[in-house]
Amino acid sequence: MRIFFCIILVLSPFLIIKGQTDRDSIIFHGNITNDMKEEEDIVTPYRYNLFGKNNELTVSVDSAMDKHGRRPAAVYVKLTKDGRAAGESVFPLSGNCPIEEDIGVEVSDKGFIIRIPYCDGHMFRIGYARFGYSEKYDDFILTEYREENIDRLDTEQKSKNVEYSILSEKPIVFSMFSPETIKRIIRQNLIREYEIVQTRTAHYPVFGYSSKENKLMWIEIPAEFVIQNNSLQRLYVLGPSYYGYAYETGYRLKENPTKGWSWVLLYRVEEDSIGSYLRNSESIFPKESNRYIINSRIFVYKNPEFQKLFEDTVVSMFRKHKESRWRVTPSSLSPRQRKFIRQLISGDSLRVWLYSDSLDRRHSVNIPLDVGKRFNLP
Repeated sequence: MRIFFCIILVLSPFLIIKGQTDRDSIIFHGNITNDMKEEEDIVTPYRYNLFGKNNELTVSVDSAMDKHGRRPAAVYVKLTKDGRAAGESVFPLSGNCPIEEDIGVEVSDKGFIIRIPYCDGHMFRIGYARFGYSEKYDDFILTEYREENIDRLDTEQKSKNVEYSILSEKPIVFSMFSPETIKRIIRQNLIREYEIVQTRTAHYPVFGYSSKENKLMWIEIPAEFVIQNNSLQRLYVLGPSYYGYAYETGYRLKENPTKGWSWVLLYRVEEDSIGSYLRNSESIFPKESNRYIINSRIFVYKNPEFQKLFEDTVVSMFRKHKESRWRVTPSSLSPRQRKFIRQLISGDSLRVWLYSDSLDRRHSVNIPLDVGKRFNLP
């Protein structure tokens, strides 16, 4: 069942309101609301004439049945010109967000604003997409997107307003607008906030040996990178996770282990020395950068090919070292051993969580790791 709400606005020569004398002025202001009364259609008629063309903006709500009864499933915002469809935006409703049904449209001078509320973790975010009429394109163009952010755990706290730059090379007309457009705008703005570059490490890998098992259990292979804050406010580094044979529980329980994600410790690098690991978060000041290193522990004790290939190395290292951790220079390994390690960590990646103060957003960045920069393998 679809419940319709129509805004049909007319600006005739005799309906000019003070303060709206431009030929593309719109005379209706207000939000569309939905009381979701079943089997009842609510239509509010208003009409306007824009440059001699009849435009109609329609908002409708699709509902669906679930175990709790009928509930809204999606909101449709449709634009027609001279009776012909000119574009439609569909906003699916998850049913898990208490504010998402409050989508509204405000018609204002030279265009309209779509109010798009949604939930994002512990945040209520209310987006405002402003569209203005363009004579050049004879269409409504997205001219502004901003969000009001409210902490849903502390609604008494003052909300924060964030304006996003629209970085599209071509104008975004209403027919191209969707929730994916909003995600793309946010992603493009986030990407400009920072730069992450993997650097070549001078630190050697470490082999972990178990005298009880008489085998190598794991290899720690470092990865270094620099995070540059390009924004005008602080950028916070929250912590990383690693994709590879580094998930100890999964490696131990699976008969044939596969790669997976696991949390790793992140350390600051000051000049050539490694500092303490980040316990919570660390801020990077505007226009500055910090250098970090991880030592991902790659498990190998279930890999018979690895154990056989490094058997002589274990015997040699065991004679030289009494401790169970062995620092190994890549040049001391044979070409076959170096090739095997390269294949073992090929395709591994790092995910770093960041918080942007200027955009009021927590997000993650995936970084494919360059094998050669981690382990100086010829």
